[in-house]
Amino acid sequence: MSVQADLDFASDDRARAQIGAAVNYLLRDATGVAREHAVETIVEMVRDIASRPPTIEAASIQPLMSGVAYRDFVIDAYRRDVDRWRATIRRSNGKKIRIASPPSVRDEATTTADAITAEKAIEFARRAIDLGEVI
Repeated sequence: MSVQADLDFASDDRARAQIGAAVNYLLRDATGVAREHAVETIVEMVRDIASRPPTIEAASIQPLMSGVAYRDFVIDAYRRDVDRWRATIRRSNGKKIRIASPPSVRDEATTTADAITAEKAIEFARRAIDLGEVI
């Protein structure tokens, strides 16, 4: 299971519903001793996952997408839709930024292309800063 899959749950209730659906799927044809064995296996899996400390990858996902400092800017990625991420760029000191095209002055800028991941959206924002599109 990837960390990205962990982020797809809209709520605790939705996560529980998906877990319930997975358990129903695993037990669908099992009866008698086979069903008991399947239940024991599922319980062992849950206990194993619950006993693990949070992974570095899971613990670091939010800081990677929010408040990324780059040069004199702060970049925040946000999800517009499934596999559609954008990033906003603002100055770390709170001053307005200039956008090269079309010329304007704003509090923040948003990347114009959708990215498939938050990390890619941040990469797009860094590239815009490096190319002078955001000053």
